[in-house]
Amino acid sequence: MIKPNQTKPNQTIGRLLNEIRKNKGIKLSSLLDFIHVSNSAWYRYVKGETDITTLQFLDAVRYLRTTFSEVAHMKTTVDKNLQLYESTTNLPSSITYNIPLNEFYLTHNIERLKSAVRLYRMTSKNAFNYDIPSDLRYALKSVLLEGEYGLEEVNLLILLKLEFNNVIFKESEFINVLHNLLATLTTSIDDSNSLGDLSAAQQSVIYFNQSLGLRFAFGALSSIKSTEKAHQYVPLLSQVIQLNLRAHYTPLSLYHFASQKMITIGEQYLLDSPAYQTMYAEFRQAVLILYPDSHRSKLETLNYDLLKKDLFETTISPEMKKAYQHYVNKQKNL
Repeated sequence: MIKPNQTKPNQTIGRLLNEIRKNKGIKLSSLLDFIHVSNSAWYRYVKGETDITTLQFLDAVRYLRTTFSEVAHMKTTVDKNLQLYESTTNLPSSITYNIPLNEFYLTHNIERLKSAVRLYRMTSKNAFNYDIPSDLRYALKSVLLEGEYGLEEVNLLILLKLEFNNVIFKESEFINVLHNLLATLTTSIDDSNSLGDLSAAQQSVIYFNQSLGLRFAFGALSSIKSTEKAHQYVPLLSQVIQLNLRAHYTPLSLYHFASQKMITIGEQYLLDSPAYQTMYAEFRQAVLILYPDSHRSKLETLNYDLLKKDLFETTISPEMKKAYQHYVNKQKNL
């Protein structure tokens, strides 16, 4: 929480969120209805006199469609009086990772895209992603092939449940998606130790972006079924595993720790480590203990990846497994 005596009124995170709301033409009443905050409580938050709950902050970020960089750097950028752009027409013709995207304000209506994807999944008669409408494919590519990846973009990727071979992206495009994602996550993890006194809500946004993004990349790359492609892209999978080791979550970030553990166990499966079965059994048991007895029997029947039996056996290809073992052995001999 930002205490009133720690910052000037025009420097509060609440005021920055309120400016984003105004720039996007979003009615205050609509935002407050969505996050369940009263008008008076909101303006006290804007002035820095009080704080809002973690859930309310996350809902506000979600509703206002702020980018990951804006959330991650709120504390460090509010003093710079940066201009927020309402549309991409005002941005430079090309944006590289040398130009931090927290200096710009990109708008994508990802909530509508996510709704369209859900509707398509409900109505598609064929295997998911194999008869995707051309207009939906175009919209997805226009969002996911450009810019930095925030929490909503990562959630959109996860909702699509993309394996490496998919009908939305060509191979070169999907590699571009993965490179963009990993570049964003690398910057995020590098900056995590210098984020200062971020609230629990802000930390949660950052950690969700990291843990979900890394799990998506791990799943996509480990699904490669071509021996040639597995050997070609195994260094990228290794990069995901190394980034996962570098991520540091707070003790309260239980879900993020679980996601991190999943990739750690996944690597043990890739290496054919004797410890794999024990590690996964202990992990699943620890997750089950968190739930009341009356719910535990139902959890394993749900599409809940933290508790799926034979999860890695069904998602990691034998080709990538062999490629990763060869890659690790080669690295040891360098």
